[in-house]
Amino acid sequence: MCIGLSQLAASIVAGVWREQAGTGLGQIMSFGVIGWVMGGLAIWAGAAHGLSHRVVIRAVAILGALVIPLAMLGACGVALGMRTMELSHTLPTMLAPNNISARLYGSVAIYLTEETLGELTTRLILFFPYTTALGLGGIGITLISLLEKDWRIRLAGITGGLIAVVFSWSRLALGAMVLCAIGWIWLKASLKLRLLFVFLALAALFVMSVAGEDWLGSLLSAQDRVDGVRAGSSLARQLIYQKSWEGFLQSPIFGYGWIGPSVHPKEMLPIGSHSTVYGLLYTGGGMAFGAFTIAIAITIIVASIRLMTEKGERRDEMIVMFLLSLTLLFFCKYESLFSITLPCSYIFAFIGGALEPANHIENRT
Repeated sequence: MCIGLSQLAASIVAGVWREQAGTGLGQIMSFGVIGWVMGGLAIWAGAAHGLSHRVVIRAVAILGALVIPLAMLGACGVALGMRTMELSHTLPTMLAPNNISARLYGSVAIYLTEETLGELTTRLILFFPYTTALGLGGIGITLISLLEKDWRIRLAGITGGLIAVVFSWSRLALGAMVLCAIGWIWLKASLKLRLLFVFLALAALFVMSVAGEDWLGSLLSAQDRVDGVRAGSSLARQLIYQKSWEGFLQSPIFGYGWIGPSVHPKEMLPIGSHSTVYGLLYTGGGMAFGAFTIAIAITIIVASIRLMTEKGERRDEMIVMFLLSLTLLFFCKYESLFSITLPCSYIFAFIGGALEPANHIENRT
Protein backbone atom coordinates (compact mmCIF):
# COMPACT_ATOMS: atom_id res chain seq x y z
CA MET A 1 0.00 0.00 0.00
CA CYS A 2 2.89 2.35 0.79
CA ILE A 3 4.46 1.62 -2.58
CA GLY A 4 1.19 2.60 -4.27
CA LEU A 5 0.97 5.81 -2.22
CA SER A 6 4.57 6.63 -3.12
CA GLN A 7 3.79 6.13 -6.80
CA LEU A 8 0.69 8.33 -6.43
CA ALA A 9 2.75 11.12 -4.89
CA ALA A 10 5.39 10.75 -7.59
CA SER A 11 2.72 11.02 -10.32
CA ILE A 12 1.32 14.24 -8.88
CA VAL A 13 4.68 15.84 -8.10
CA ALA A 14 6.23 14.83 -11.42
CA GLY A 15 3.17 16.20 -13.22
CA VAL A 16 3.56 19.57 -11.49
CA TRP A 17 7.29 19.71 -12.20
CA ARG A 18 6.66 19.04 -15.88
CA GLU A 19 3.80 21.54 -15.98
CA GLN A 20 1.50 18.66 -16.93
CA ALA A 21 -0.76 18.62 -13.89
CA GLY A 22 -3.64 17.06 -15.82
CA THR A 23 -1.45 14.20 -17.03
CA GLY A 24 -0.07 13.69 -13.55
CA LEU A 25 -3.55 13.45 -12.05
CA GLY A 26 -4.56 11.05 -14.82
CA GLN A 27 -1.72 8.73 -13.87
CA ILE A 28 -3.30 8.24 -10.44
CA MET A 29 -5.54 5.61 -12.04
CA SER A 30 -2.69 3.83 -13.84
CA PHE A 31 -1.60 0.32 -12.89
CA GLY A 32 1.67 1.82 -11.63
CA VAL A 33 -0.44 3.03 -8.69
CA ILE A 34 -3.53 0.81 -8.66
CA GLY A 35 -1.52 -2.38 -9.20
CA TRP A 36 0.40 -1.95 -5.95
CA VAL A 37 -2.80 -1.04 -4.08
CA MET A 38 -4.45 -4.23 -5.42
CA GLY A 39 -1.48 -6.29 -4.26
CA GLY A 40 -1.65 -4.72 -0.81
CA LEU A 41 -5.41 -5.30 -0.58
CA ALA A 42 -4.97 -8.95 -1.60
CA ILE A 43 -2.37 -9.49 1.15
CA TRP A 44 -4.61 -7.65 3.60
CA ALA A 45 -7.64 -9.79 2.68
CA GLY A 46 -5.53 -12.93 2.97
CA ALA A 47 -4.41 -11.98 6.47
CA ALA A 48 -7.88 -10.90 7.58
CA HIS A 49 -9.65 -14.07 6.44
CA GLY A 50 -6.90 -16.66 6.60
CA LEU A 51 -6.86 -17.27 2.84
CA SER A 52 -4.37 -20.12 3.02
CA HIS A 53 -6.76 -22.75 4.37
CA ARG A 54 -8.21 -25.86 2.71
CA VAL A 55 -11.04 -24.16 0.79
CA VAL A 56 -8.68 -21.67 -0.84
CA ILE A 57 -6.12 -24.39 -1.62
CA ARG A 58 -8.81 -26.47 -3.33
CA ALA A 59 -10.07 -23.45 -5.30
CA VAL A 60 -6.56 -22.77 -6.63
CA ALA A 61 -6.12 -26.46 -7.50
CA ILE A 62 -9.42 -26.38 -9.42
CA LEU A 63 -8.16 -23.28 -11.23
CA GLY A 64 -5.15 -25.35 -12.26
CA ALA A 65 -7.45 -28.13 -13.45
CA LEU A 66 -9.26 -25.62 -15.69
CA VAL A 67 -5.97 -24.86 -17.42
CA ILE A 68 -5.92 -28.39 -18.87
CA PRO A 69 -9.02 -28.10 -21.13
CA LEU A 70 -8.00 -24.58 -22.17
CA ALA A 71 -4.56 -25.86 -23.16
CA MET A 72 -6.22 -28.71 -25.09
CA LEU A 73 -8.36 -26.14 -26.90
CA GLY A 74 -5.19 -24.28 -27.82
CA ALA A 75 -3.60 -27.51 -29.04
CA CYS A 76 -6.56 -28.02 -31.38
CA GLY A 77 -6.08 -24.50 -32.73
CA VAL A 78 -2.40 -25.12 -33.38
CA ALA A 79 -3.25 -28.41 -35.14
CA LEU A 80 -5.64 -26.49 -37.40
CA GLY A 81 -2.85 -24.08 -38.36
CA MET A 82 -4.08 -21.01 -36.44
CA ARG A 83 -1.24 -18.58 -35.63
CA THR A 84 -3.13 -17.16 -32.65
CA MET A 85 -6.36 -17.85 -30.79
CA GLU A 86 -7.64 -14.59 -29.40
CA LEU A 87 -10.56 -12.18 -29.49
CA SER A 88 -8.91 -8.80 -29.93
CA HIS A 89 -12.06 -6.65 -30.27
CA THR A 90 -13.55 -6.70 -26.79
CA LEU A 91 -15.52 -4.02 -24.93
CA PRO A 92 -12.47 -2.53 -23.10
CA THR A 93 -10.40 -2.34 -26.31
CA MET A 94 -13.29 -0.75 -28.20
CA LEU A 95 -13.89 1.84 -25.48
CA ALA A 96 -10.17 2.67 -25.11
CA PRO A 97 -8.33 1.41 -28.22
CA ASN A 98 -5.13 3.34 -27.40
CA ASN A 99 -5.00 2.46 -23.72
CA ILE A 100 -2.24 0.00 -22.75
CA SER A 101 -4.17 -1.38 -19.77
CA ALA A 102 -7.25 -2.00 -21.93
CA ARG A 103 -5.15 -3.95 -24.41
CA LEU A 104 -3.40 -6.02 -21.73
CA TYR A 105 -6.38 -6.78 -19.51
CA GLY A 106 -9.22 -6.49 -21.99
CA SER A 107 -8.09 -9.02 -24.59
CA VAL A 108 -9.33 -12.62 -24.56
CA ALA A 109 -6.56 -14.97 -25.72
CA ILE A 110 -5.68 -18.65 -25.40
CA TYR A 111 -2.28 -18.53 -27.10
CA LEU A 112 -0.14 -16.40 -29.38
CA THR A 113 2.91 -16.94 -31.58
CA GLU A 114 6.32 -15.35 -30.99
CA GLU A 115 9.82 -15.87 -32.33
CA THR A 116 12.19 -18.03 -30.26
CA LEU A 117 15.67 -19.06 -31.51
CA GLY A 118 14.74 -17.78 -34.96
CA GLU A 119 11.59 -19.94 -35.11
CA LEU A 120 7.95 -19.22 -34.37
CA THR A 121 6.85 -20.67 -31.04
CA THR A 122 3.31 -21.09 -29.72
CA ARG A 123 3.01 -19.61 -26.23
CA LEU A 124 0.01 -20.02 -23.96
CA ILE A 125 -1.39 -16.85 -22.41
CA LEU A 126 -4.82 -18.07 -21.12
CA PHE A 127 -6.45 -14.66 -20.48
CA PHE A 128 -3.43 -13.31 -18.58
CA PRO A 129 -2.07 -9.91 -19.71
CA TYR A 130 1.09 -11.52 -21.12
CA THR A 131 2.85 -14.88 -21.15
CA THR A 132 5.29 -14.23 -18.29
CA ALA A 133 2.35 -13.35 -16.04
CA LEU A 134 0.87 -16.75 -16.90
CA GLY A 135 4.20 -18.32 -15.96
CA LEU A 136 4.11 -16.69 -12.52
CA GLY A 137 0.46 -17.65 -12.10
CA GLY A 138 1.33 -21.25 -13.01
CA ILE A 139 4.05 -21.33 -10.35
CA GLY A 140 1.53 -20.16 -7.76
CA ILE A 141 -1.00 -22.80 -8.84
CA THR A 142 1.61 -25.57 -8.76
CA LEU A 143 2.98 -24.73 -5.31
CA ILE A 144 -0.39 -24.12 -3.66
CA SER A 145 -1.83 -27.31 -5.22
CA LEU A 146 0.90 -29.29 -3.45
CA LEU A 147 -1.05 -28.67 -0.22
CA GLU A 148 -4.32 -30.20 -1.49
CA LYS A 149 -5.36 -33.36 0.41
CA ASP A 150 -7.29 -35.15 -2.35
CA TRP A 151 -4.62 -36.67 -4.62
CA ARG A 152 -6.83 -36.45 -7.73
CA ILE A 153 -7.50 -32.73 -7.34
CA ARG A 154 -3.88 -32.21 -6.30
CA LEU A 155 -2.63 -33.99 -9.42
CA ALA A 156 -4.98 -32.00 -11.66
CA GLY A 157 -3.91 -28.71 -10.08
CA ILE A 158 -0.19 -29.46 -10.31
CA THR A 159 -0.57 -30.65 -13.92
CA GLY A 160 -2.42 -27.50 -14.94
CA GLY A 161 0.09 -25.29 -13.15
CA LEU A 162 3.05 -26.98 -14.83
CA ILE A 163 1.34 -26.71 -18.23
CA ALA A 164 0.93 -22.97 -17.64
CA VAL A 165 4.60 -22.59 -16.69
CA VAL A 166 6.14 -24.77 -19.40
CA PHE A 167 3.97 -23.71 -22.34
CA SER A 168 4.15 -20.02 -21.51
CA TRP A 169 7.79 -20.55 -22.59
CA SER A 170 8.82 -17.84 -20.17
CA ARG A 171 12.52 -18.22 -19.42
CA LEU A 172 12.01 -16.45 -16.10
CA ALA A 173 9.11 -18.70 -15.05
CA LEU A 174 10.88 -21.90 -16.11
CA GLY A 175 13.99 -20.97 -14.13
CA ALA A 176 11.94 -19.97 -11.09
CA MET A 177 9.95 -23.23 -11.25
CA VAL A 178 13.16 -25.29 -11.20
CA LEU A 179 14.46 -23.32 -8.21
CA CYS A 180 11.11 -23.74 -6.41
CA ALA A 181 11.22 -27.51 -6.99
CA ILE A 182 14.73 -27.65 -5.52
CA GLY A 183 13.62 -25.46 -2.61
CA TRP A 184 10.57 -27.64 -1.88
CA ILE A 185 12.66 -30.84 -1.87
CA TRP A 186 15.34 -29.23 0.31
CA LEU A 187 12.93 -27.78 2.88
CA LYS A 188 10.91 -31.03 3.10
CA ALA A 189 14.00 -33.24 3.45
CA SER A 190 15.37 -34.39 6.79
CA LEU A 191 18.72 -33.18 8.12
CA LYS A 192 20.43 -36.43 7.05
CA LEU A 193 19.14 -36.08 3.48
CA ARG A 194 20.27 -32.43 3.32
CA LEU A 195 23.76 -33.44 4.43
CA LEU A 196 23.73 -36.18 1.80
CA PHE A 197 22.71 -33.67 -0.90
CA VAL A 198 25.53 -31.33 0.12
CA PHE A 199 28.05 -34.17 0.11
CA LEU A 200 26.95 -35.37 -3.35
CA ALA A 201 27.08 -31.82 -4.74
CA LEU A 202 30.60 -31.24 -3.38
CA ALA A 203 31.72 -34.63 -4.70
CA ALA A 204 30.33 -33.83 -8.15
CA LEU A 205 32.13 -30.48 -8.21
CA PHE A 206 35.37 -32.17 -7.14
CA VAL A 207 35.11 -34.78 -9.90
CA MET A 208 34.36 -32.09 -12.50
CA SER A 209 37.36 -30.04 -11.35
CA VAL A 210 39.67 -33.07 -11.51
CA ALA A 211 38.37 -33.88 -15.00
CA GLY A 212 39.23 -30.37 -16.12
CA GLU A 213 35.65 -29.16 -16.49
CA ASP A 214 35.27 -25.41 -16.02
CA TRP A 215 31.99 -25.67 -14.11
CA LEU A 216 32.27 -22.11 -12.81
CA GLY A 217 32.70 -20.72 -16.32
CA SER A 218 29.78 -22.80 -17.55
CA LEU A 219 27.64 -21.46 -14.75
CA LEU A 220 28.60 -17.87 -15.51
CA SER A 221 27.88 -18.32 -19.23
CA ALA A 222 24.42 -19.75 -18.54
CA GLN A 223 22.96 -16.24 -18.49
CA ASP A 224 24.32 -15.58 -22.00
CA ARG A 225 22.74 -18.79 -23.28
CA VAL A 226 19.40 -17.89 -21.72
CA ASP A 227 19.54 -14.39 -23.21
CA GLY A 228 20.32 -15.87 -26.61
CA VAL A 229 17.01 -17.75 -26.69
CA ARG A 230 15.22 -14.50 -27.53
CA ALA A 231 18.13 -12.19 -28.22
CA GLY A 232 15.97 -9.31 -29.48
CA SER A 233 13.91 -9.26 -26.30
CA SER A 234 17.03 -9.40 -24.11
CA LEU A 235 18.70 -6.52 -25.95
CA ALA A 236 15.53 -4.42 -25.69
CA ARG A 237 15.35 -5.07 -21.94
CA GLN A 238 18.97 -4.00 -21.47
CA LEU A 239 18.23 -0.76 -23.32
CA ILE A 240 15.14 -0.16 -21.16
CA TYR A 241 17.17 -0.73 -17.99
CA GLN A 242 19.90 1.65 -19.15
CA LYS A 243 17.42 4.41 -19.98
CA SER A 244 15.55 3.80 -16.71
CA TRP A 245 18.75 4.15 -14.67
CA GLU A 246 19.68 7.35 -16.50
CA GLY A 247 16.21 8.75 -15.78
CA PHE A 248 16.52 7.86 -12.09
CA LEU A 249 19.83 9.71 -11.82
CA GLN A 250 18.16 12.83 -13.24
CA SER A 251 15.27 12.63 -10.73
CA PRO A 252 16.39 10.43 -7.82
CA ILE A 253 13.74 11.32 -5.21
CA PHE A 254 10.35 11.18 -6.97
CA GLY A 255 11.39 9.81 -10.33
CA TYR A 256 9.39 10.64 -13.44
CA GLY A 257 5.99 9.65 -12.06
CA TRP A 258 5.08 7.18 -14.80
CA ILE A 259 6.69 5.10 -17.51
CA GLY A 260 8.34 6.89 -20.40
CA PRO A 261 8.31 6.53 -24.20
CA SER A 262 9.04 3.24 -25.93
CA VAL A 263 12.64 2.46 -26.82
CA HIS A 264 11.37 0.66 -29.94
CA PRO A 265 9.47 2.44 -32.75
CA LYS A 266 6.98 -0.42 -33.27
CA GLU A 267 7.00 -2.62 -30.16
CA MET A 268 5.52 -1.51 -26.81
CA LEU A 269 8.75 -1.30 -24.77
CA PRO A 270 8.51 1.87 -22.65
CA ILE A 271 11.24 3.15 -20.35
CA GLY A 272 10.54 2.08 -16.77
CA SER A 273 8.85 -1.19 -17.75
CA HIS A 274 9.89 -4.87 -17.69
CA SER A 275 11.54 -4.55 -14.28
CA THR A 276 10.23 -3.77 -10.80
CA VAL A 277 13.67 -2.58 -9.66
CA TYR A 278 14.46 -0.25 -12.55
CA GLY A 279 10.79 0.61 -13.01
CA LEU A 280 10.35 1.85 -9.45
CA LEU A 281 13.60 3.80 -9.61
CA TYR A 282 12.48 5.50 -12.83
CA THR A 283 8.81 6.10 -12.05
CA GLY A 284 8.85 6.56 -8.25
CA GLY A 285 12.48 7.34 -7.45
CA GLY A 286 14.18 6.44 -4.21
CA MET A 287 10.98 6.94 -2.22
CA ALA A 288 8.99 4.21 -4.00
CA PHE A 289 11.97 1.88 -4.30
CA GLY A 290 12.67 2.27 -0.57
CA ALA A 291 9.08 1.31 0.25
CA PHE A 292 9.38 -1.78 -1.96
CA THR A 293 12.70 -2.80 -0.39
CA ILE A 294 11.24 -2.55 3.12
CA ALA A 295 8.09 -4.47 2.12
CA ILE A 296 9.87 -7.41 0.45
CA ALA A 297 12.53 -7.56 3.20
CA ILE A 298 9.93 -7.71 5.99
CA THR A 299 7.95 -10.36 4.10
CA ILE A 300 10.93 -12.66 3.60
CA ILE A 301 12.24 -12.15 7.16
CA VAL A 302 8.85 -12.94 8.72
CA ALA A 303 8.41 -15.88 6.33
CA SER A 304 11.79 -17.26 7.43
CA ILE A 305 10.87 -16.93 11.10
CA ARG A 306 7.50 -18.64 10.59
CA LEU A 307 9.20 -21.39 8.59
CA MET A 308 11.47 -22.20 11.53
CA THR A 309 8.75 -22.04 14.21
CA GLU A 310 5.71 -23.73 12.63
CA LYS A 311 5.26 -27.50 12.48
CA GLY A 312 3.09 -30.06 10.69
CA GLU A 313 0.66 -28.98 7.97
CA ARG A 314 1.09 -25.35 8.91
CA ARG A 315 4.81 -25.63 8.13
CA ASP A 316 3.99 -26.86 4.62
CA GLU A 317 1.97 -23.66 4.14
CA MET A 318 5.00 -21.70 5.35
CA ILE A 319 7.23 -23.47 2.81
CA VAL A 320 4.90 -22.57 -0.06
CA MET A 321 4.54 -18.98 1.17
CA PHE A 322 8.32 -18.67 1.54
CA LEU A 323 8.94 -20.02 -1.98
CA LEU A 324 6.27 -17.72 -3.45
CA SER A 325 7.87 -14.71 -1.72
CA LEU A 326 11.28 -15.64 -3.12
CA THR A 327 9.71 -16.12 -6.56
CA LEU A 328 8.32 -12.57 -6.46
CA LEU A 329 11.80 -11.36 -5.49
CA PHE A 330 13.26 -13.37 -8.38
CA PHE A 331 10.75 -11.85 -10.81
CA CYS A 332 11.21 -8.26 -9.65
CA LYS A 333 14.39 -7.63 -11.66
CA TYR A 334 12.88 -8.72 -14.96
CA GLU A 335 9.14 -8.00 -14.65
CA SER A 336 6.92 -5.22 -13.31
CA LEU A 337 5.08 -6.82 -10.41
CA PHE A 338 2.39 -4.13 -10.32
CA SER A 339 1.11 -5.29 -13.70
CA ILE A 340 0.42 -8.86 -12.51
CA THR A 341 -1.06 -8.34 -9.03
CA LEU A 342 -4.60 -8.54 -10.44
CA PRO A 343 -4.36 -11.84 -12.40
CA CYS A 344 -2.10 -13.35 -9.71
CA SER A 345 -4.12 -12.03 -6.76
CA TYR A 346 -4.44 -15.55 -5.30
CA ILE A 347 -0.66 -15.61 -4.78
CA PHE A 348 -0.70 -12.39 -2.76
CA ALA A 349 -3.80 -13.47 -0.82
CA PHE A 350 -2.17 -16.80 0.06
CA ILE A 351 0.99 -15.01 1.23
CA GLY A 352 -1.13 -12.77 3.46
CA GLY A 353 -3.02 -15.74 4.91
CA ALA A 354 0.13 -17.71 5.60
CA LEU A 355 1.93 -14.75 7.16
CA GLU A 356 -0.85 -14.18 9.68
CA PRO A 357 -0.34 -16.22 12.88
CA ALA A 358 -2.84 -19.09 13.08
CA ASN A 359 -4.09 -18.08 16.56
CA HIS A 360 -5.02 -14.58 15.30
CA ILE A 361 -7.19 -16.08 12.55
CA GLU A 362 -8.83 -18.53 14.98
CA ASN A 363 -9.65 -15.68 17.41
CA ARG A 364 -11.31 -13.67 14.62
CA THR A 365 -13.30 -16.69 13.49
